[in-house]
Amino acid sequence: MKKEITVAFASFACLAAMATSPVHDKVFEYVPAPGQFVNLLPEWSKGDNASIMAEKALEATTVDESIISLGAFGGYVTFGFPSTIVNVEGKRDIYIEGNAFKAGDTSNTGASAEPGVVMVSYDINGNGLPDDEWFEIAGSEYRYSTHNYEITYFKPVSDNDNIKWTDNQGKSGEIVKLQYHKQPYWPQWLAGESELKFKGTRLPDNAVNQGTAENPYFVLQAYDYGYADNLPNLDDSGNYNESAKIDIDWAIDKSGNAVKMPGVDFVRIYTGVNQFNGWIGESSTEVGRVLNAHIKTVGNVESVDESVKIDQNVLNAFLSKYGQGGVGELANDNVRIYVNAEGIISFTINRDANVAVYDSMGKCRYTSFHKAGKNEVNVSNLESGIYIINVDGKSTKILKK
Repeated sequence: MKKEITVAFASFACLAAMATSPVHDKVFEYVPAPGQFVNLLPEWSKGDNASIMAEKALEATTVDESIISLGAFGGYVTFGFPSTIVNVEGKRDIYIEGNAFKAGDTSNTGASAEPGVVMVSYDINGNGLPDDEWFEIAGSEYRYSTHNYEITYFKPVSDNDNIKWTDNQGKSGEIVKLQYHKQPYWPQWLAGESELKFKGTRLPDNAVNQGTAENPYFVLQAYDYGYADNLPNLDDSGNYNESAKIDIDWAIDKSGNAVKMPGVDFVRIYTGVNQFNGWIGESSTEVGRVLNAHIKTVGNVESVDESVKIDQNVLNAFLSKYGQGGVGELANDNVRIYVNAEGIISFTINRDANVAVYDSMGKCRYTSFHKAGKNEVNVSNLESGIYIINVDGKSTKILKK
């Protein structure tokens, strides 16, 4: 039976609403490939389905501040955030925790790096779901990688058997069952699937056997930049490791062209290496907290630096190329306003308010009083261009295509 994976959604409500947490607060999907830590990180219990496992992945990476395993190549997780991670020129914007460590006190190359490819998306349609276009973060190994790589894993007859795989490069292999991890390696909430397929960018092998064939000793070397679970979380001073952070400006589209994004609402991470490393087993990316890197700290409390704003020129240029309509945000109210392809402006407000739409020349093209809740304004009769929508005295730009 061919698989059809149902998208799972879990949301962790932040109790302290005074400041915006920089940490992810949603796991939309947790779909690991087979691996030695699958069903353990997080732990699967009988009866758990995809939705429950997404909730467990969220709890593990936020409440427990632990890690989850993505299994072998292609296994992935999709995160959401309390607010948009703004793309700040000249700065790195996203911080992803893993369990990579380096070899010795003076080495930066890593002894255990299991790099994961990072994908990013902006919520163009404003519906709060990761259903808009995805862009790959082109890390240091992008030009040396195998693109459009596809792998198929086949469910074993017995949980004690190795898991066979084939890829679209004409190669095959196995996820070897190790003696010290005896639980099933196949995701048990997907036990009804006879095969699992994953597609993405396969990074170059990074494990080097510094032992012998008879007594192997694999060192998993780190790449220079641009991946999850690749470099240590902290630098030698105990601070967030700047080298491990992700710059949104490294994003590229499917054709390999650079993309200037206004920010990121969703992050997807998948295991990028397909390599067996002797007694260590398969390479499997592990992920912990994912943070907005633009942080301010008061006492011991970290929060998003609210002074960092989206560049409206970057937003308009991005939407004109990738969006069917446009999205604007009211600076102080965190209200997102969306224009769809049919020319319907949709938005949600928490109190009754006057709403007006002005064209680029300042002429009022629409005005009305709206009740609190979800609202729509039909501007399909207006010509294409940039408009200003004013809600309760606060304004933002939107683009009608």
